[in-house]
Amino acid sequence: MASKRNYAYYIKGNKIAIIEEGLGSGVCSLDGYSNQTTCEAAGGTWTENAFSKDDGKWMSPIATVADGLEIQYTYSPRYFIRQTNVTHATITHYRSNGGYLQIKGGSVNYDATLDVNDYIVLRNAGTLNGLHKITAIESVDATNDGITLDTKHSGSTAWATFEETVTLYYRVDVLEDESFELDLNRYQSMAVVYYLKGMLAEDMGQADLKEYYMGEFKKQLEKSTSALKRGPYMVQGFKEMR
Repeated sequence: MASKRNYAYYIKGNKIAIIEEGLGSGVCSLDGYSNQTTCEAAGGTWTENAFSKDDGKWMSPIATVADGLEIQYTYSPRYFIRQTNVTHATITHYRSNGGYLQIKGGSVNYDATLDVNDYIVLRNAGTLNGLHKITAIESVDATNDGITLDTKHSGSTAWATFEETVTLYYRVDVLEDESFELDLNRYQSMAVVYYLKGMLAEDMGQADLKEYYMGEFKKQLEKSTSALKRGPYMVQGFKEMR
């Protein structure tokens, strides 16, 4: 089947974009057909190719990928959820309250488990996903069933319903000072050490020493990346080793 497609990605700031390789109008699920009419007449499925305004080699994909795409990346967290099984799944509504996000639901007394200045993480909340800080726990429809957050929100002051069941995680550690534990492997930890040594050498005006440490810093990052490789490592000997 001529259905193999090549994808790539590029990063701009904190956004990632998927692009696809391929010129031409599309591909057929059957071999030997180069246009939609003959492909579908033979019982095949025609899939439109990627398109581009500048006719470049890498373009925006439009084909449906049923099984998704797997992307490996390094994430530097601002927070860490200590217990993923300790949650509230009772949040149902949200609104703007004085220009800040307010949530409620379930007639639950949130004051029993949450405190002002605590951090929470919302999931399945659409554009409101992520880390938030509590500024007030108030009574809206029942005792202490409303939570006001420090997240600015310019939406309606009328209550809106979440489209999905929202999960609120409240056992959260937030990166605020040097006591926060970073999820670094051994190679990444060594890279940090070499980087700091390199910066100290630069401050002391020792350019050669700085370059040495920065070289070691890059080597450790390369080792960290290589550790993600799957499959066998191919080794080739030299004729002098015989």
